[in-house]
Amino acid sequence: MAKMESYKIGNNRPLHERIMAQLRVRASWVDKVTGKKIEVEGLTEHIGEKSALVNFNTLPPVGSEVNLCVLDEDKPLIEVPTEVIRVERDPSKPLAALSIVENLKKWKSVVMTAAQEWVARQWKLNYEEEWAN
Repeated sequence: MAKMESYKIGNNRPLHERIMAQLRVRASWVDKVTGKKIEVEGLTEHIGEKSALVNFNTLPPVGSEVNLCVLDEDKPLIEVPTEVIRVERDPSKPLAALSIVENLKKWKSVVMTAAQEWVARQWKLNYEEEWAN
């Protein structure tokens, strides 16, 4: 089940919003050891206003510059430069936390909207009949 999370301190506005949605992505980076370009596809775990947590079979090293393309079906929604800020090397679910470097305004409008639409579709597909009277 996808959900939106918001973290707050006191009564102030949210510090950071995340939408738990699985959007397809394509990422590429240059391996610093071999100099070869690596391209992988994956799924987001959640989308933030300035970040994304992505499941990849091959993880980029922390600190790497990664070109991230978010897809809708097979067409690109947005392509942005990111930086790897953390990796989780769990063999069953390898994850990379990516911080968006440029185009934050466009990221928020395009990707956050796509993530919200994904949540709405999943909600309709999975729960609409259960709650109908």
